[in-house]
Parts: sequence; C-alpha cells; structure tokens
Amino acid sequence: MPATAFLAPHQPISLISLIDAGPSKQSTGIDLEWANFHAHVDAFLNAIDGYTTAAKTEIAALATEHSTSVRDFTAQKEETERRIQQERSREAEMLLGLENERTTVADLTASVNHLQATLNRVKEQSAQVEHELNAVRKEVAMRRSEKKRQGEKLREMRRRDEDELDIMEQALGWRVNGVGDDKLLMRFTLIDHADPEKEFSLVMDISKHDYQVPACSPPLSNIGELLTQLNSDRDLSSFIKRVRKSFKALVPNPQAPPSKFDTMAGPGMRTPASGRTLQRDVTAQPVNVDEAGMDRLKVV
Repeated sequence: MPATAFLAPHQPISLISLIDAGPSKQSTGIDLEWANFHAHVDAFLNAIDGYTTAAKTEIAALATEHSTSVRDFTAQKEETERRIQQERSREAEMLLGLENERTTVADLTASVNHLQATLNRVKEQSAQVEHELNAVRKEVAMRRSEKKRQGEKLREMRRRDEDELDIMEQALGWRVNGVGDDKLLMRFTLIDHADPEKEFSLVMDISKHDYQVPACSPPLSNIGELLTQLNSDRDLSSFIKRVRKSFKALVPNPQAPPSKFDTMAGPGMRTPASGRTLQRDVTAQPVNVDEAGMDRLKVV
C-alpha cells in the first residue's frame, strides 16, 4: 500500500476565498502570514509595473531612435542612389569621350600617315627642284656673265656712239632735247660765222596731229608758213632745213665756209682713228651744214 494512503484526503483551498474571508475567518490553526505575503505581492506588482513602464519607455526611445535611423538610412540611401546615378552618367560621358578620343586618335593617325607620305613626296620633289634650281642657277650665272659681257660691249658701243653723236651734233650744228611732254627743243649752231656757238632755237609741240611751235628764238616771220607746209607734207627733214635757212637769213653778211658733212663717216661706220681725225678737224674749223648734209640726217 502506498504511503499516501495514510494521509488525509486533499481538500482544495481557494486563495481568493481566503483573501475575501480576511483574518477573522481564517482558521486559527494556520498562520498564513498574510500581511507579509500581501506586502511581497504589492512589491512584486510594483516591480512589475516599474519594469513595464521602464520597458515601455525604453521601447519608445528605441522606436524613436529606430525611426530616426530609418529616416537617416533612407536619406543616405537616396543620396547614395543619386550619387550612383551621377557616377553612372559620368561613366557614360567618360565612355563616350573615350570613344570620341579613340576616333580622334584614329583620324589623327591617318592624317599623320597622310602627311608623312606627303612630306616624303615633297622631299623628293624638293630634291628634284633643288637639282633643277642648281641647273637654272648655273644657266643664270652663264647668262649673267653673257649679259655682263654684252652690257660691257653695249656700254662701249654707247660710249663710241655718244662720241660719234657729239661729233655729229658739232658737225651738223643741230641738237634735239625733250623739254616736256611731247615737246622738242631744237638748237641750231654754226649759223653765224662770226659766232659759231651762238644758238638759234625753237620748241616744237608734237602732242597733236598738227605740229605747233610755241617758242622760237630769234623769232621767224615765216614760221607759220613753214608749219603749214610741214603739217601738209609731214616732211620733218625738209622743215628743219628750211628753218635753218630762215635762221641763216637773219644773220647779216652770212659767209659759207666749206662743209665737213659730206666727208664725215656715219654712226657705226667710222673707225676710232677716223673719229679722232674728224674731232681734230671739227675743233680746228666750225662747219656749217648745207642741204646735202641735212638730206643724210634721219629724224625719228
């Protein structure tokens, strides 16, 4: 038989009924120390309430902190996403720029190759041109030397022609110089035997079809008739001879010394020796020009 069989039967006891009954209704045989128990229960309940209040406060603080953290994390996430988008845009721009740079480098490389080929061709052409230039320089040097030789020869011929012209002018007693636009000054000498160097002159205007004589020294009374005949027959050589005769008619008691015109060699035909002889003859005796000498004069 089990040991529990000897115990008194169990009687259920309600804590609520005991509390409601109070100390007066409790069994005098059992001391439940209700006051201490009640104090412990109140302390326990107060502790539970304090813990609950503290827990609620902590939970509220944690919730507030969590909300703040979530808000900060959301803002940080949005900022990060914005920066990521910006970086992606920059990356796209950099990729586009890189592609453009690659295209530019390819174009520049092609241009450099083309320029290099052009430079090579230019160098070849330059070498060829330099060779041709050297040949041209040699030819120019030869031509310059030839021109110099011809120039010296022409200067020598000019000097001789000037000497001959001076001798001719002295022998003819007639000089022509330009004195303005389309005007010629004709000076006649060897007219007055008493003063062979005395000049008789006239200015001829050839700017128009009809010649004019704006000045004549000394004046000739028949200059109008002479001009009319010149403008009619256009024979300048005959006009010069007639003017010379008219000037000679102004000299009182004119004398006609022997003329040297017929014995003088023309330009380019005489030798230097004959020129020197003629110069001595002209210096020794002034020469008047007759019609035969004027016929040989060519006026341009």
